[in-house]
Amino acid sequence: MADPAQQDPDDEPEQSAARLRDEVVNTSYDVAFEPERLTDLIGPWEKLFVPQWRRSAQARRAQLEDSGYLSHLGRLERIVSLGGRTASLRPEEQMVRRYRRAAAFTVDRSLAVSAANEAARGTLGVRRSQPLTDLQIRDEDLGYLSRTVHGMLHADRSAPPEPTRIVRARRLSDDSLVLLLTFLVEPEEAAAFVLVTTTDIHWSHESSALLRDAFGLTPAEAEVMMALTQHHSLKDIAEARGRSLDTVRSQLKSITTKTEARGQSDLLRIAMSVMDIAPQEVDRIGPASRGAGHKVSRGGRELPPLPFRHILRPDGRRFDYLEFGDPKGRPVIYLSSNFGLCRWPASAEFASQQKGLRIIAPIRSGFGGSTPLAVTDNRLDCFAGDVVALMDHLRIPAAPFLVLDEDMVYAARLFRRTPERMHSVLGCSAFLPLTTPEQYERMGRWHRFILGTARFAPQLLPFIVRVGFAMARQLGKAEFVRLVYGASPADVALTRHSRMFEAVDCGSDIVLAEGFDAARAYAQEISIVHRSDWRAEFEAMKGHVNVVNVIGTEDQGIPPDTFDDYLRDYPWVQLHQVDSAGSFLFFEHWDRIISLLEIQMKDVT
Repeated sequence: MADPAQQDPDDEPEQSAARLRDEVVNTSYDVAFEPERLTDLIGPWEKLFVPQWRRSAQARRAQLEDSGYLSHLGRLERIVSLGGRTASLRPEEQMVRRYRRAAAFTVDRSLAVSAANEAARGTLGVRRSQPLTDLQIRDEDLGYLSRTVHGMLHADRSAPPEPTRIVRARRLSDDSLVLLLTFLVEPEEAAAFVLVTTTDIHWSHESSALLRDAFGLTPAEAEVMMALTQHHSLKDIAEARGRSLDTVRSQLKSITTKTEARGQSDLLRIAMSVMDIAPQEVDRIGPASRGAGHKVSRGGRELPPLPFRHILRPDGRRFDYLEFGDPKGRPVIYLSSNFGLCRWPASAEFASQQKGLRIIAPIRSGFGGSTPLAVTDNRLDCFAGDVVALMDHLRIPAAPFLVLDEDMVYAARLFRRTPERMHSVLGCSAFLPLTTPEQYERMGRWHRFILGTARFAPQLLPFIVRVGFAMARQLGKAEFVRLVYGASPADVALTRHSRMFEAVDCGSDIVLAEGFDAARAYAQEISIVHRSDWRAEFEAMKGHVNVVNVIGTEDQGIPPDTFDDYLRDYPWVQLHQVDSAGSFLFFEHWDRIISLLEIQMKDVT
């Protein structure tokens, strides 16, 4: 054996580099199988790749090839793709999926919702990662439920645990009684959790339509039949519908005749059977809803659901968009970022209606129901053409553009294509062209990891994005934001403000909905922003379009030093800095943004 003292010191750096390369490869396999461990990869990844950022593209490529990492990429991506199909099959998810008619959700040791089925989301507004304290039942019932769940999960295991308990509660929405059945579940290889099922029955849009079609019921009769399954009396149904008791009795008689039921119990059995064969709720955007059919952007506690609309392009592609605000108001084209943040907080959507603003949010190819592009298609040109076609369809000759995050590149391309269609541009946390490695090096940890990879090691981007998407689905959106934007107190606080965060949660379904994969489209988009040189295209707007950009001091992608770079590099852009605001500035300060938008609109009218 060689004497360590005689070892050549020149070998030490090479051995250290080899160990680092092995660590990155091994950790990459770990996160491919367990995406929630992606944080573990950032440290060694940065040590291996960030020092290469200041080298030439050719040198960076040579270093990648020498590292041997490229030979693993195909296998790693396949592992993530296969894992994505089973990512929802955690014990909690398996448990709630057994319940179709009844609302069911699970609660972990931190008293947060860890999984919820469609019925729980529809009847109780339960969302994954939300605190149990957000459940919409009376405070005294909520307190008892919380104590019950906590006691089941933290009981002294020296005594046999109490596996099942029943909690009586009243909902805040209608003061109706609901029974909550709690079950302690202890998987063999996972943490214990409590399963909560309720007596609430959830009727989807599809199952109510099936009732009408199957038995020739009128819409009113179908609603009466569904209300009966939800334990409402005829008197309650009459009062809720604003009808007389005799009218409801007459409708019940007609329902019984049409369904050939032999009584009310038989009628309930028939209704439940229809619910069992009805298709699953289609309130999320996914592969099953790509074709013709009813698609909606789901609502939340305050945010109303909205239907997606679409136009068909000459090549057969479907191009979706959302519209809210005043349908006869002044149009605003809203570019909602590659996170798909196409909804506003309920108060902001209401304010846009009151202020006479017609907000139009195009949904880019590969997001939501908009048809994905072929690999050879130019995303910038296609989207610019799609937006022009949409404006023609809606008879909008020109409009101001409200631009979030990394979407300024699309505004620049649209201006190059048809400058007369763009009145002005208002950016919120909007990236302008970045030109130096320092601007990436000073980003927050996660932004440096993902966006720096897009800029300096694009061959690795698809793997990173796929793992990131899988992690977001496993953690839930709120916890994902708290992790990735953790250095911004304002962004973290947003996740705990249910009225504001529900817009982020609902809007981002077009990117992160279960069973739907927008990873390829997302990776293509950030590659366009961070790899292509679009400064000249952006500069072409100078002197022709009023461009304003509002950026928070806690923005993880555009920290204060980069803001100063923007002041130096783009003096023709009106830049505003907002203290104690982060990357989700629009959702934190939407009232200020709408005021700026109105000022811009006055300047051009």
